[in-house]
Amino acid sequence: MAQIFSDEIIAHTSVPSTQELANSPLFSLADKNRDINDRAQTVYDRARAIARTYGLTAEDVLYLRPKFWALHQDLITPKDGAATTLITIQYNLAAGTLAPFAAKRPELRPLLQQIMNFDVSAQFLLSEVGHGLDAPHLETTATLLPGGDFDLNTPGPQAAKWMPPTGPFGNMPRVALVMARLMVNGEDRGVRPFVVALGNGKEMCKGVSAKVMPTRAGANPVDHAITYFDHVRLPKEALLGSLDKPQDLRQNFLDVIWRVGVGSLALSNITIACLRAGVYVAGKYSIRRTVTGTDGKPMAIIKFRTQQLPILHALAQTVVLDAYGKESVKRFLDPSLDPRVRHGLAASLKAVMVQHCQSSLYALAERCGAQGLFEHNQIIQSQLEMRGVAIAEGDVLALCIRLASELLIGRYEMPEPADPNSLLARHEAGLFEEARTVVMGLGAGHRSEAFNRLVLPLCQPLIESIGHRMAYEAAVKAQVPQPLIDLYVANAVKYDASWYIEHAAQTRRKIAEMEDLAVEKVLPNLNQLLDDTGAGPYCHAPIVSDATWKAFVDSLPHYGGNAQVDLIPGAAQGVLEMAKL
Repeated sequence: MAQIFSDEIIAHTSVPSTQELANSPLFSLADKNRDINDRAQTVYDRARAIARTYGLTAEDVLYLRPKFWALHQDLITPKDGAATTLITIQYNLAAGTLAPFAAKRPELRPLLQQIMNFDVSAQFLLSEVGHGLDAPHLETTATLLPGGDFDLNTPGPQAAKWMPPTGPFGNMPRVALVMARLMVNGEDRGVRPFVVALGNGKEMCKGVSAKVMPTRAGANPVDHAITYFDHVRLPKEALLGSLDKPQDLRQNFLDVIWRVGVGSLALSNITIACLRAGVYVAGKYSIRRTVTGTDGKPMAIIKFRTQQLPILHALAQTVVLDAYGKESVKRFLDPSLDPRVRHGLAASLKAVMVQHCQSSLYALAERCGAQGLFEHNQIIQSQLEMRGVAIAEGDVLALCIRLASELLIGRYEMPEPADPNSLLARHEAGLFEEARTVVMGLGAGHRSEAFNRLVLPLCQPLIESIGHRMAYEAAVKAQVPQPLIDLYVANAVKYDASWYIEHAAQTRRKIAEMEDLAVEKVLPNLNQLLDDTGAGPYCHAPIVSDATWKAFVDSLPHYGGNAQVDLIPGAAQGVLEMAKL
């Protein structure tokens, strides 16, 4: 689908503000004691409110205009990751898959408009219980009937569609783009998307059923489900694409699911908003939280280097990754780019963004002590949501294995370093040299057992090294302040310190000094950098200020009473009458 890219992607689009929405009653701190179905309805209401604030058009989605990318970076996303899940499925996967067909088929345009308006909830059903990463071998069938209609069927438990929210929730009709194997006269003609009605928001359509999964750990409730089709008769108009058998079934599959690659890039950018919110909460908490110093006076815990390091590293990452994300989108949208390299750009970006987000959010939550364990303080909830992002639209490890394998056997190449002498570029080159040496010594192909044992474990660090180098170069190109770049590089070096010690004339002490020098330059600007994240108005974590903490405590259930429990015979516990003392 690369042919849809054109000069229209450069068109300027103003991005709406969601700040007022983020502070509305709809986005107030969720009451975990509410009925789970009621809470799930709130998630749908939030998703629809965000979507309608943005007002994306079909052209925004089809041509991947700036507003599409801005939606995936909006600071409202950490307020409710479940709502973000619904939004990205709705627009990127469902609308994005339907839009090119609707451009040529007028009868599809009313449905596309309903999806864009969020008048319906739209889903994308690809993965199956028995075929997650093995999706090209999915088993769901759509068999051509004599009159031109189709029989959509789930032939067995392993063919049930896995994960997308498909239950009768949301108080609006539910539709889906279902990926099924087109069968014509007993011949497999490859995977095609089919437009399928799932339900009316209160009950499922005839022949369609869903078993709703329990709520994901740490996430707001959404009706992730296992979905079955029992010989559902679809009209001939439900087919998106041709009845003809493609010359290359594998390429056909990649063409059909092309929006998954877009989603890999778009979802990766969500990590920036989550990092901004997380570091803002941890940073502001560390400034206001005190311990007793050696002089007997209160001392803010931000004075400790162990508190400063994860916060400053995360701040540097938000700035550097923002530059990296924007540069990657520019390259991704280049119509002359080899489609394989386009997927490589998305894979390396995702690998690094997930790596930084997961490690930083873990460290930030830990530095908030017991407060970091609570969902209402946002950090740990974002961390758990980001685990979903690491899997959605391509599991990070699987993406890295595929990309690294293809690079190592020479099928194509990623963009070369702008500065091959930089520390991170040398690291990338060194890991490639090591991996290629291993591959050459195997004497077997990339599907051999030896490749599996000796090369696969090298793949993710290899792709992460590409991402570190590209992030650094994007930051330099964007003129990010040098101390922040230096701090980013110091942290990247720490991920693979042994290589730098062995091959780049570094020592443990030199690496520590590199980090210390960068921290000293960044630290005086800590408060300003926290404010510059823009996350303040979007943070509902009570621990960011004394006022919000007091309001939170005042809102908690408060229990008292007159119970009498005698723990020691003859020694009663009571209450002092203060007025008589």
